[in-house]
Amino acid sequence: MKAVFLSIFFCFSCSILTSQKNPDEKKREYLFVDGSGKFVFTREHRLLKNKLISRTQISSNQGSSHRILEKSVTVSQLGSIKENNHRVLVMRPLASDFTVWLEGKRYDSKMRLDIPNKKMMVELNSPEEKWKGKSSVAIPKGKQFCFFSQLPDCLFYAQLLSKSLERKDNISHFYVVWDGFPYIQDQYAFVGSKLFSPATVKYDGEDKKVLRFLVELDGQSILYHFSKSFDLVRMFWIAQGVSIIPPGEDTTDTEE
Repeated sequence: MKAVFLSIFFCFSCSILTSQKNPDEKKREYLFVDGSGKFVFTREHRLLKNKLISRTQISSNQGSSHRILEKSVTVSQLGSIKENNHRVLVMRPLASDFTVWLEGKRYDSKMRLDIPNKKMMVELNSPEEKWKGKSSVAIPKGKQFCFFSQLPDCLFYAQLLSKSLERKDNISHFYVVWDGFPYIQDQYAFVGSKLFSPATVKYDGEDKKVLRFLVELDGQSILYHFSKSFDLVRMFWIAQGVSIIPPGEDTTDTEE
């Protein structure tokens, strides 16, 4: 595969996006369910010129108390490359700030893209010596890159969802960038140990005006439900027992 990641011509092209309605940018609240309980999950995104900025947060609401358990801010750059005599939208991850509290202790992971050296710079800060300090990871050859916390937004603006919808047999390839690296690999079973994971996305059908798309990575499947305007409705990470659903909805009524 041609190494196009760092030679992308990044000019924002509004004309490419006018044919589709963009998802709502307002803050949305969901129910996050896993093996340890039920939590409040919020997410929001904004497209500022050619920068896609997404924020997610998981928190615990017990009575009058509100405690943040995990939060992430990710920034990607939307641009285009020339392919087969026309321009194709692509995403490049620029930076992320991820924080998770494990057993009451704070763990931070910050990433910044080093374009000249074709590397992602990673800075860790935690109570554990093995997760402290700075390092760099080489960028793999590829065209599309999406932060994990930013997947619904990234897949839409890179037009991978619309391509899969137009051609039902289409499988789009991209790389997931784990903004929670390396902590997410320690939290979840069978998630690869690397910062970048090759992944695919494909259309998985429609039910009750909800569009389903299947993301596969590291031998696992994540099912995303979107509205017709590509607002996130639900997410099921089956192997990890993780569900993100609208408040008040029962997972037994929606998971497939």
